[in-house]
Amino acid sequence: MKKLDWFKVILIVSLFGNILLYMNHKDDIKSQEITYELLNAYIYRDLAQLELTIQYQVDNNWKNETLVTQKLDDAIDTIILHHGMENDDDKKKLLWKLYEYLKVFKVGDEVLDVSLNDKQRTAYIHLGQKLRSSGWTYDVGYDTNWNVFASRVNELIAET
Repeated sequence: MKKLDWFKVILIVSLFGNILLYMNHKDDIKSQEITYELLNAYIYRDLAQLELTIQYQVDNNWKNETLVTQKLDDAIDTIILHHGMENDDDKKKLLWKLYEYLKVFKVGDEVLDVSLNDKQRTAYIHLGQKLRSSGWTYDVGYDTNWNVFASRVNELIAET
């Protein structure tokens, strides 16, 4: 084969190789986006369940306070998971702020039977109101897009 023929073969192989690499990279990006959307949805679900559980306990005279602390732990665990899987520093910072905001409401560690005092109940009631007002409830549709998610997080953790 002539040099020109070899050059054409190398060029064609290189072109196909680049196309395959691009398609693989595109699939990886899509897979990563789906993973993040799922993690956003899990955080949304956990925070919405927390809001609902707080409201249920308020409506039922705090019959099972442990449920509230368990739902809070679920939400915190999901936030930590998302934080650990996130590569973007700005997103990690926002997730960490959400974690720091919620961990203030924790009552004990690994306690299965919780008895809240009036101050803690009041704090949870306030948290439930903030969750509801910033869109972390089942009554409002949700979007797992990062910008919408971040907007709700920022609204939740904002000082009032």
